[in-house]
Amino acid sequence: MKCPVDSYELIKINYEDSVEIEYCKSCHGVWLDKGELEQIQDVKINDYKDELNKLTDYAGNAFSMSHAASNPSVNCPVCSTELERTEYGYCSQVLIDSCVQGHGVWLDKDELMALEIFYEKSRFEAQEIKKGFLAGLLDFFKK
Repeated sequence: MKCPVDSYELIKINYEDSVEIEYCKSCHGVWLDKGELEQIQDVKINDYKDELNKLTDYAGNAFSMSHAASNPSVNCPVCSTELERTEYGYCSQVLIDSCVQGHGVWLDKDELMALEIFYEKSRFEAQEIKKGFLAGLLDFFKK
């Protein structure tokens, strides 16, 4: 399979000891077959605790997204149709290129790590909301 960005041959690597993905040694992008992004989302091997403590650079991320959106479109390495570029989850500030035929997604350099940090932050924020809700509920019933 060829890289949709620079046509280098993609190599198969094991990511987080659980998901086999295709990686480009030249541009450092990755191709994830259908369902692999969801598998990676569920695996919690990489530790991003340091990243969670940093303030999110929303302005810098918006600039990066704008720059990424201006990049030329790429084609699916499986079916050659043009990949659709959209922001993952509508609030991740990470643009991904998805096959409209459902074959998978292309992630440019560092986008996989950015998505994993997004997943970690989302899990952490959900836990904090849950804790706050339960604490408020307990306080309500104590009265």
